Amino acid sequence: MLKAHDAVLSAREATLEIGGRKILDRISMDVRPGEIVTVIGPNGAGKSTLVRCMLGLQPLTSGRIIRRPGLRVGYVPQRFPLTPNVPLDVRRLLTLTIKAGDAEIEEALRETGIAHLASASITRLAGGELQRALLARALLRKPELLVLDEPVQAVDFMGEARMYELISEIRKRHGCGILMVSHDLHMVMAESDHVICLN
Repeated sequence: MLKAHDAVLSAREATLEIGGRKILDRISMDVRPGEIVTVIGPNGAGKSTLVRCMLGLQPLTSGRIIRRPGLRVGYVPQRFPLTPNVPLDVRRLLTLTIKAGDAEIEEALRETGIAHLASASITRLAGGELQRALLARALLRKPELLVLDEPVQAVDFMGEARMYELISEIRKRHGCGILMVSHDLHMVMAESDHVICLN
């Protein structure tokens, strides 16, 4: 049984106020290796803000965030800006900020089910294909923590189910902790170890 100190990422009484408005109110949570922790809630509840605080991108008003020293994080954003006129294929997307060999790239693409799209322009990808490409990019970092902000955004219902199955397989295969943001309680309940509800 993993204890709190085994967590790769923790929040203790995390509170954030902006302009006199309380965005986050005393949130405590842990993400341990091999666990899926899902943050749910309606739009505007502070889900993405909590993730930014957990990653150290937004300072807290009070409380603290504890990250394992040297923590390797793979991140899949909610939205990825696409520029139609920039010729960028999937393989190039994966290596924009990461040095990786051909074998590593092929393995990440195979694992996420899009090896056949390595040379495809990212502007021609369907929503689910782009999310899988971003997930492959995150996996190249060999993450101890995988952060997924609305990973099924712009994905149809069947694609959602397959994406959640893939996320579960990645957790089992890599043993990384997964912090996921979602608004879909029914889909996440089957795979999540812990659910944090913001309102």
